[in-house]
Amino acid sequence: MIRFANENDIENIKGLWDICFPEEPDFNKYFFANIFDVNKALIYEMENKLISMIQMLPYEIKGIGKVTYIYGAATSPQYRNKGYMRELLEGSYRIDKKHKRKASILIPANKELFDFYKKLGYENAFYIGEGVYTRNGDEGDISEVKYKDISKLMNLYTGDIVRKRSYWKMYIDMYNALGGKIFIRKDAYAVVTDRVEEIMYSTDEGKNKLLNAVCSYLGKDTVDVIEKGYEPFGMIKKYKDIDTDNMYMNLMLN
Repeated sequence: MIRFANENDIENIKGLWDICFPEEPDFNKYFFANIFDVNKALIYEMENKLISMIQMLPYEIKGIGKVTYIYGAATSPQYRNKGYMRELLEGSYRIDKKHKRKASILIPANKELFDFYKKLGYENAFYIGEGVYTRNGDEGDISEVKYKDISKLMNLYTGDIVRKRSYWKMYIDMYNALGGKIFIRKDAYAVVTDRVEEIMYSTDEGKNKLLNAVCSYLGKDTVDVIEKGYEPFGMIKKYKDIDTDNMYMNLMLN
């Protein structure tokens, strides 16, 4: 049976999550304490046992409208490769269409999964660039982002997923709790862990000065950087004909 979860399912959901996503236990704890919404968890249940699950998170794409972001797709190891995830996703499409959402979007966890999702009607639509920046030149004045800086973040951001104030507040809180940083100057911002997870800028000078400062913060001469680019990263399943050429999304709890 496919259904939305309820409070009685939470412990089983946490258990399956930890089995399928063991790499970041601190994030897992934070996610369930601060972000997880049981009402957005769609599960496949068989004989009162949780077999498979997804999170149907609501987002909006600029110029397109409301979409569902499929997050945390997980199947219990003994039930994999039996079609349960396919059935669960098909159930999510029916829900999307009922609520007049324009598309389903997701970020495959690895390159092999691109082929799996293509068989379900998804196509490449979101792209990133990954490179290495070498410290070169002067550092700019930067500061760690606070709530008062959210308007500046929104002005600098040029991606295709709508990011409201609540989105930025959630990310500021999450990075403060888990050890990451978001640095900003008047013409650029960078989301930083042990690499730059995202950078947006209005001038090349601002980008370079910010990255030089990030290198100093990390104590390194080089830093890995993710930004807009041309490498396939996310996919979309359209429910109607919409233009989705070379879009960018990132920082989707991925």
